[in-house]
Amino acid sequence: MAGWCRQEELPCTLVGPRRHRSVSVERFSLLLLEFGEIYFEDYSCIYYPNASTESESIDRKERGRLKVCSRSLIFDALDHAYPILKIALRDCKKIERRQQQSGTSSSFVVVCSQYTEMLEGNIVSPHKFVRTEMRCQFSLSYISVDEVLPQIQTLQRASRLLKAEHQKLVNSIVQERHSKVSFNVSWLEDLYEETVVELLGERVTPLVTNPGRIMLTSSRIYFQPYNNVEVEPVLKLQLSELKYVTKRRYLLRHVGLECLCGSGECMFLVLPSPRERNRLHEAIMAQPQVSLSQDSLEEATLNWLRGDMSNYQYLMLLNFLSDRSFNDIMQYPVMPWVVADYTSSSLDLKHPATFRDLSKPIGALNDERLAFFKERYEQMRGTKFLYGTHYSAPGYVLYYLVRAAPEYLLCLQNGKFDQPNRLFHKISRTWENVNTDHADVKELIPEFYQPPGDFLLNLQNLDLGVRSDGVRVNDVILPPWAKSAEDFTTKLQAALECDYVSSHLHHWIDLVFGYKQRGEEALKADNLFHYLTYEGSFNPEFIRDPEELAAIELQIKEFGQTPKQLFTQPHPRKIVVNKSPAVALVSVDGVVCSNGDTTQGLATTSSSTVSQPLTPHSHPPPSPPLHINSNAPPLPAAAQTPPTNRYDEWIHIDAPPDSRSPAKGSCRDTKCLTLKHIDKVHKEAVSAVGVSHDSKSYFSVSNDKTIKVHTLEDNQLLRSSNISNLPLSSLVILPGSTAVLIGSWDNNVYTYSTEYAAVVNAEYCHHSSVTSLSWRHGTMATGSWDSTVKVWTLPYDPSCHKPEPAELQSELDHDNEVSCIDLDCDALRVASGTVDGYVTVWSIGDEEREYELQAHNDGVTALRFSPGGGRLCTCGGDGIVRVVDPTAKVEVISKRAPEILQCVVWMDGHLVMGGESGDIHVWEAETLCEVSRHKAHSGTVTCLHLSDDGSVLVSGSKDRCVAVWLVKSHADSQKQSS
Repeated sequence: MAGWCRQEELPCTLVGPRRHRSVSVERFSLLLLEFGEIYFEDYSCIYYPNASTESESIDRKERGRLKVCSRSLIFDALDHAYPILKIALRDCKKIERRQQQSGTSSSFVVVCSQYTEMLEGNIVSPHKFVRTEMRCQFSLSYISVDEVLPQIQTLQRASRLLKAEHQKLVNSIVQERHSKVSFNVSWLEDLYEETVVELLGERVTPLVTNPGRIMLTSSRIYFQPYNNVEVEPVLKLQLSELKYVTKRRYLLRHVGLECLCGSGECMFLVLPSPRERNRLHEAIMAQPQVSLSQDSLEEATLNWLRGDMSNYQYLMLLNFLSDRSFNDIMQYPVMPWVVADYTSSSLDLKHPATFRDLSKPIGALNDERLAFFKERYEQMRGTKFLYGTHYSAPGYVLYYLVRAAPEYLLCLQNGKFDQPNRLFHKISRTWENVNTDHADVKELIPEFYQPPGDFLLNLQNLDLGVRSDGVRVNDVILPPWAKSAEDFTTKLQAALECDYVSSHLHHWIDLVFGYKQRGEEALKADNLFHYLTYEGSFNPEFIRDPEELAAIELQIKEFGQTPKQLFTQPHPRKIVVNKSPAVALVSVDGVVCSNGDTTQGLATTSSSTVSQPLTPHSHPPPSPPLHINSNAPPLPAAAQTPPTNRYDEWIHIDAPPDSRSPAKGSCRDTKCLTLKHIDKVHKEAVSAVGVSHDSKSYFSVSNDKTIKVHTLEDNQLLRSSNISNLPLSSLVILPGSTAVLIGSWDNNVYTYSTEYAAVVNAEYCHHSSVTSLSWRHGTMATGSWDSTVKVWTLPYDPSCHKPEPAELQSELDHDNEVSCIDLDCDALRVASGTVDGYVTVWSIGDEEREYELQAHNDGVTALRFSPGGGRLCTCGGDGIVRVVDPTAKVEVISKRAPEILQCVVWMDGHLVMGGESGDIHVWEAETLCEVSRHKAHSGTVTCLHLSDDGSVLVSGSKDRCVAVWLVKSHADSQKQSS
């Protein structure tokens, strides 16, 4: 614990959340770059839009700076009325010298297929993505084009390589450039300073890391970045002013070091390895000028127990000691929701119903939602978890701070604010969402408990859009009991310090910082998160594949990190001081004692409020020793290895199923299904099935994370491969049947080669599980629990062994999780269904809603376009089946089914649907009359697929079986019998 400041110094260092600055006069910042992109240097230049190759006459020119980055070129005009122009190198068709009659030139021409405009008029707003070809010219002012162009062309070629090869080439360029840079000693404050150690490292600010050189001298610590993006060429802290120097985690690795001065100046540094981090820490602590007070966590806890620290101060201290920092938005300080009443006209802090149950994590407050999480947990294999999203992650922090730090949200979300319906708009709605939404278990941030609450006000007049109810998103709508943002945060502050919260806060500390944070105790407390959020969950030194390492680091960055575990035993309960002279206190084991009770370890005091420190003579006797965990252990074996599941033997059903007679009024040319065979081919529920394009084999994927390929003729197993560490949700068979797209709960879409029986490509597509897939004519659509549908360009040539990477074409935002999607026959529209019952048909070209309706009172379970794309069938959890015409925007027909239907396919004018009972229903599409009903499965039919020639239907079920059906029309059946 050495090296952190005393608790009485915390108010001037940690307690006040850092003010978030707006975009400065120098508009360019590293926030404008992609994740992992490196900024090299810039050049003074003149920019000529729409440059011509035949003439020197230019309509317009702008002076500014050209920024050369590892994946893009960025032009920042001196006149801030013009937007910043960003050209991705992968979108450049040509980068070449501009030829002149003289044969020499200091200019080069860029031809690109699309570009991005940012900060037009120097106003923070969503980036403008212009998808049109542009030819522009850059004329360098003070340097020859021969010194710049070759490197740009090299980076352009690298942008077309695979990710691993691209990163390898960029790393070699970075190492070569950095090796030529040494620390500039002329920037030393005092020429008589002695150099103690010089190291390579990075400076961390929210969402950004900037590489450079770290120099420790006998008087100061310096950071010299390799680029000129910082306002000062060298950053420095004086050793004699240091208030704390503490080791930090970064991306769950012990490589960070944070230093803070009394003036508020701070430096968060990341070193290449724990060894070098420790070396720098030891060198700083060994300097005579460094004199830091040392307290213990045990002493701080005892001070809080007897009222010498407020609840807010103690929580901030725990955040500080568990590696949470305002500099690292991936580990931003986390605070609890304490108030549960956001609808009353007044806030009653004496009524228990006003408060949230602090003994439960957010995800367990709603019993119905918790049941869903537990059911999903039981279906998982491998390392199980209850919550795939975390209670504190960059997206959640910036959800709250969108008005105070909009440039950070634009950085996190690829240049876009969130869809207006999903922005932080109303306190009561946010509280409702964290209690009901399957993908939302977020806690609060310190700003909620620090007046004046400016982060709730749209002080920058940002255009945050208009919600679907016609209301423009502006200031956050407060509960009726709050008169203003300052009043709201002041009352929340009072709630945090009130008696009820004080006497229950130890439960929340157990969940977030204590013994219920991980392992078996976390599971018992319904508090188990994805294993990658925990320290010690993986060792990057053992991961050789750079793409795998990058994917893991990206998930850690985006999905949150659990704080370092501080306590391994139940946290003691805070002493609560009653208003009466005779006071009831609480012992460390949490036993409440009323007047007259005698419990060991209790004391009384006449102090009237816990928000004020108790007098020294009123301190209770020392509490028993606290069980403090200074080094977080790895995940217990119970959290790493799931219990072994027992599976039934495979079964074969040879007898035909029970085919029930068609309903009256069914059409004459009806479709009949004859069961060919059924087998239990998986160890968990079957999630998706498909028939090869030549109708010779069928595919299935399952919650057991495997794909199986069988022959249709004799049901022989051809392929069986494990794809992911999490369940698989969907599949699409690509042309030629040599490759299959597979959606997974791990947020990826995999391309599986049937020829090599291996995954040949993985695309990280969503921030949460992929729930549905669709592919037509080189266009792929993906739906996810992150409430988005994404449309990708993904051409596929069966003769090519490795597919091209998918390119994002559009992102379509929804208010709730997306349960199912389907592309129409021309891949011009995509239909989506959500868990709140809404069905939306989107125009892919302009990303607009063509048609939207609340089709169901419960979630949409399935939807499918008719073969010609003119009709759309939807099924819902309310048991209703609807057929709509999206073009005419009308409902054609609807009917209540005898059970909830989970999947649907169109079959020559009929609808084939799978039900929860295991039945397969065949209905006439025009009249919704039942034609036939068939039985083969003992569990819910989860998926159906009809072969291209319409002769074979395959069904999958929760009973782990796949059934193959032969399709015959009624007319064919009569001919055969005669």
